[in-house]
Parts: sequence; structure tokens; C-alpha cells
Amino acid sequence: MKRFIFILIIFSFTGIFKSQYNEQLYKKALSDIYQNPDNSQKMAQEMLKNEKNPDNLIKLYKLISHSYISKRDFDKSLDWVLKMKELSKNVTNPEQKVKILNATSIQYQQMGLNSKTLEILDESYQICSQLPDGKFRTYYLGLNSALRGLVYKSQDNNELALEKLLIGLEYVKKVGNYDNAIANSSVFLYNIGYCYFYLKRYSEAEKYFKKSAEVAKSVQAESLEAFAYKGLSENFTALGKHQEAIDLLKKSVNLSKKVGDLVLSEGIYKGFSDNYLALQDWNNYEVYNKLYIETKFAREQSELASLNKSIDVQNQENNKKIEEQKNRLRIISAIIILISSILFIWFLLKFIKHKKRNQLLLEKLNQINKITT
Repeated sequence: MKRFIFILIIFSFTGIFKSQYNEQLYKKALSDIYQNPDNSQKMAQEMLKNEKNPDNLIKLYKLISHSYISKRDFDKSLDWVLKMKELSKNVTNPEQKVKILNATSIQYQQMGLNSKTLEILDESYQICSQLPDGKFRTYYLGLNSALRGLVYKSQDNNELALEKLLIGLEYVKKVGNYDNAIANSSVFLYNIGYCYFYLKRYSEAEKYFKKSAEVAKSVQAESLEAFAYKGLSENFTALGKHQEAIDLLKKSVNLSKKVGDLVLSEGIYKGFSDNYLALQDWNNYEVYNKLYIETKFAREQSELASLNKSIDVQNQENNKKIEEQKNRLRIISAIIILISSILFIWFLLKFIKHKKRNQLLLEKLNQINKITT
């Protein structure tokens, strides 16, 4: 009887500590990133309970990080990227390394740390290009190219950005909806639209903004659809189609209610403000201009907080490297001192031995001289 009770206790504890990870639930959380990131975070946090598998932890950390990026909360997103980086120290699987590097590069790109982003993308590309052909390699090479495009776009190098984004798009089209690829292709299309917009090629821009909205709608990625309409409205504003632009911005507002994306909200309010100003609707202009200024300030504060944290993390990493170098120098110095001491003692002993030998020879020579005289 006691043995039976003991077995029951063991089974009850194993039930308590059982992993909560579920692939179907993960896919649902992944699909919610662009339409309901709060729900995505909630599901991921639930699956994290008692999770020990490194592969599952990396997937969930990455998911939570991206959900915060979807809300432009870079400070909290960075926390989860740092958890991934800590976990990566024991990772040997090259695919997992690529996933971690990809998530880290997205984080730094969103924070505007372009040189760091490109550095990580170079490392990721080296690993990814050596993997066997398949959906994983194709997809992450596409993401790598597209992220480079986003860096060049932020540097106003729109021609090069366009080239990299179009390459990334072609890669991602080949993998179907592998790992949320369709939703990400909407992001690529949106940014391609803006590259054409900044190059004043408005007809091409309109084509890609519309395509971005269609793709986002097909996977119910409401925030991405809202971004596409926001981009299209800006295109219409440049063409003087102010009422059409306002109608699109209203659609964006309705689609983005669950998201809380500060960058999206800022763009929408600026769009309303610019178009109402052009139409000389002063009341609406004042309302939306005020909202634009407030949202812009909130977004800048959020980015500043995450940037400060990133600087702190970078300083810690640099200090750690400096300390490691100091320890190496201490070890090298100790070895040099030890070898020098051994050599000095060896030469000293040799000198003493040689001196004694010379002394003995001198004494013998003196004795011989005495005898001969």
C-alpha cells in the first residue's frame, strides 16, 4: 500500500512539472502577433511554465520578443532577446543559432543600431548559407536579405534597399506559410512600397501597398493590413487625394485597435493631421496634431529606454571582455615571470657551479706552481 501511494505521489509531481508547450497553441500565438500581440504573449507565457526544453524555450522567447516589437515596446522586447542570448551560450544546433541571431538582428534594426544589425546579419548568413537546402535555409536567407533592405531603407539608400527587399521577397515566396512567412511577406511588400514612394514612383508604390494589404488580410494580420492602408494613404496624400487618404486612415484605426503599436498610431495621427491641414479643416487638424505629438513623444521615450538598456548591456559585455583580457594578461605575465625566474635560477646555479669549478682549478694550478718551484 505504501509503495502504491509513493507511485501516486511521483506521478502527481511529474504531472505538476509537465511541459505546457503545444505546437498548435504555438502556431495560434504566432498568428496573433500582428493582430493581437497581448493574446500572443499570454499564450506564450502559459506555455513557458515548467518548460525546460531549450528548443521550445528559444521559440517562445522569440515569440514574446516579436510580440513586444509588434507593439513597439522595445524595452521589454530586449529583455527576451537577452534571455535568448544567455540561452544561446549552450546551443550547438546551427538552426537554433540562426533563429537567435535573426531575432537579435530584428531587435537592433528596430532600435536603429544599424552597424550592429549588419554585423549580426553577416554572422547569421555565414551559418545559414552552409545549411542543407530546405525551407529553413530558404526562409532565413530571405529574412537576412530583407533585414539588410530595412537597414538601407533607414539610411535613405532606397535603391539598394529595394534590391535587397525584392530578393528577400522572392526567397520567402518559395516556402508557403512556413514559420509565419506569409505575414512577413506583407511586411516586405509594405517596405517595398515605401522605397518606391521615397523614389517618387507613386504608381509602383500604390501597387505594393495594395498587395501588402491583400496578403495581410489573407492571414488576418490586422496590424499589417492597417500599416498597408497607412502607407497607401500617404501615397494618396502626396498625389493630393486627401479625402481618399482620410478614408484609408479610418480603416487603419479600426484595424489597429487591439495592437497598440506606437509607430502605427503615430503615422495614422500624422496622416490625419496632414490631410485635414490640406483641407483646411482646422478643428480636426488640431485634434490629430495633438495626438500625433503625444504619440511621437511616447514612442521616443520607449525607444530611449530600450536604447539605454542596450547601451548598459553593451557596456557589460565590453567590461566582461576587458576583464577576460586582463585575466589572460595576468596569466601570461605570471607564466613569463615564472619562466624568467626559473631561467634566472638556472643561470645563477650554472654561474655558481662554474665559479666553484674555476676556483678548484685555480687552487690546483697554485698547488702545481708550488711544486714546480
